[in-house]
Amino acid sequence: MENYPTPPPAGSSDSSIPAAQPAMRQGPSWKSIILITLGVFMLGCGLAAATTAWWIKRNIYASPIQPVTLTQSEQQTLDAKLHVLDASANMPDAPAASPGEQERTLVITAKEINAYLASQNLGDTVKVDLGQDSISATMVVPVPKDSGVPLISGSNLRLTLSLGAQMDPAKKVAIVVRDVHLGGIPMPNAWLGDIKGVNLAGENLEKDPALQRFLAGIQSLEITPAGLRIVLAK
Repeated sequence: MENYPTPPPAGSSDSSIPAAQPAMRQGPSWKSIILITLGVFMLGCGLAAATTAWWIKRNIYASPIQPVTLTQSEQQTLDAKLHVLDASANMPDAPAASPGEQERTLVITAKEINAYLASQNLGDTVKVDLGQDSISATMVVPVPKDSGVPLISGSNLRLTLSLGAQMDPAKKVAIVVRDVHLGGIPMPNAWLGDIKGVNLAGENLEKDPALQRFLAGIQSLEITPAGLRIVLAK
């Protein structure tokens, strides 16, 4: 009589039976790697082309700047400040009263300056921002079609000028071009006629009696991020 092996009881395990091995995962094939690399490369080229097109449209073929407008109350406030400045420029040399410095102080904000530029039909070509003793001016400058400059003739350039501006106690005003950028790219000084570091206000102010009288009515002028802080003379 043959003896057959007794099957193991239910629920028990037989360590002599080898366990099933998990299937080995295969890495991506070389074809997949090439396709992924090409896809990433094409995506990068597409993004670079889109960025370049956006940069050219914004800075070489720039659209007009959106002019700044004021509410009715803001416009009335600005008109009052301009009236005070105009009166100061035409005030007699010996005024009857000498108000305190607080009463003689005006602060003209960048928004008010840009709104005034808009009222002078400059709002779509110039916009200013104020810093500490500095002015940043964004300008849309047209390039004539007959300028002879290749690629950009007939276009509108968006330039950003960084200006340093101060008035010393002797009423000498200095407006100096620190840098000029085209879309974040600094322009060589030679292309700008070597104007960097030159006081653009000096000769013009000395030759204009009206500006000289206007400055005579100002005790001090400070440029801050909050605005032009002007203290009128006594």
